[in-house]
Amino acid sequence: MRNFKIWRGDSKGGDFVDYKIEPDVGMVILDVIHRIQAEQANDLAVRWNCKAGKCGSCSVEINGTYNNLKFHFRIRV
Repeated sequence: MRNFKIWRGDSKGGDFVDYKIEPDVGMVILDVIHRIQAEQANDLAVRWNCKAGKCGSCSVEINGTYNNLKFHFRIRV
């Protein structure tokens, strides 16, 4: 079981919320976010478009400093 912290908030503020899931082999960050959205937080908004690295709409900050595309960063199981 892995713990993922996702920032939830609006223009007035927010906080990190913890979600626990068991990632499957080969999952990327976008897959994890979609699973969290489907199983634990159906009000979670996620923006992505092509999943091919052309548009940049799925940029994400990982561990506070690492910017990458959600579908390029594989989860270690």
